[in-house]
Amino acid sequence: MIAPYTAVALQTSVHNVPTRQEVEKNLRHIGNMIDLVMHICSLELPVRLITLGEGAIQGFIDEIIDMEQAEYTEVMAADLPGWETEMLADKARQHGCYIVAQLKTKNAKFPGRFFNTVFMIDPQGEIVYEHQKNIILYTEHSTTPHDVYDDWVAEHGDSLETFFPVAKTEIGNIAGSVGVEGAFPEAWRAFAMNGAEILYRASLPEPWVSRGIFQLQNRARAMDNTCYMLAPNTGSLIVAGPPGTPDTSIGGALGGRTGIYGYRGEVLAESTVVDDCYISTQIDIETLRYYREHSRFQNWLPYLKTEIFQKLYEQPIWPKNLPPLQHADKGRIVADAVEMLIGRGAFTRSNIRPDKK
Repeated sequence: MIAPYTAVALQTSVHNVPTRQEVEKNLRHIGNMIDLVMHICSLELPVRLITLGEGAIQGFIDEIIDMEQAEYTEVMAADLPGWETEMLADKARQHGCYIVAQLKTKNAKFPGRFFNTVFMIDPQGEIVYEHQKNIILYTEHSTTPHDVYDDWVAEHGDSLETFFPVAKTEIGNIAGSVGVEGAFPEAWRAFAMNGAEILYRASLPEPWVSRGIFQLQNRARAMDNTCYMLAPNTGSLIVAGPPGTPDTSIGGALGGRTGIYGYRGEVLAESTVVDDCYISTQIDIETLRYYREHSRFQNWLPYLKTEIFQKLYEQPIWPKNLPPLQHADKGRIVADAVEMLIGRGAFTRSNIRPDKK
């Protein structure tokens, strides 16, 4: 029996730091906020799960300046476990809670490359979950399992667990990803088919938050898969100015408006704040499980007709086993994929032509 408990989505301001050592600024800030939310939110039910936004620890320096993957791996990428995760592990042990967060991490098997990794720390301070982001925007530099597909499958096997792992914990089955992977319903259906009950999705920047895209996607992924969805975003982006000048804090750059959604897609908690804040809600895993067993509507996994969807994915679109690429290289792959989709009849070519001036 899993008793109801409180889950927290923590939204923090982010120093966009250029070196690994400087991420300690963000970790100290996160630690202070964790102490605060544990004090306040535990006044209701015990806080057993805290989630952080993407970039909350390291920022987004590689994407903003188009840093080469080997350079980022050298100066910024974290070890897992490493001193960054140990600082969070201390908080997990101190407060007896699980913490879900994200880091761009090294992998000794792939020198000069880094992965965008979701991880979870248990109340004993151990890392009990890792998910390497499978789908990235063309401006991102991290390696995905698909980029090293043959080697990844040779090491990890070729199962649903290989690409969409789920942590089976004492507070429920937890899984998730970050950023643009949230735009792909298939990823979240895969987590759900692998047993997920609580989904984690962080983050999106502006202008895709004020347009409602972040919230819409997250509610839909919860509703489609009969799962809770914790969707922490990040807050202000703090960029260092030239020596002797103050930092620039851009309050709305990273979107904010963190949300938590129920397994029927309902809003359980949502913030309109774009700076530091937190939201919390009650999680009731036993009721979710009962609902999945007995509901005949708004409970869609039992209705899946898998045979008729299989042909959707027989032909590849984005190539696998790619080397590290920069923005322009990935832009060309996107353009090639668009031409392929036009050739297949999935897209129809527009009669509008770009201005050549």
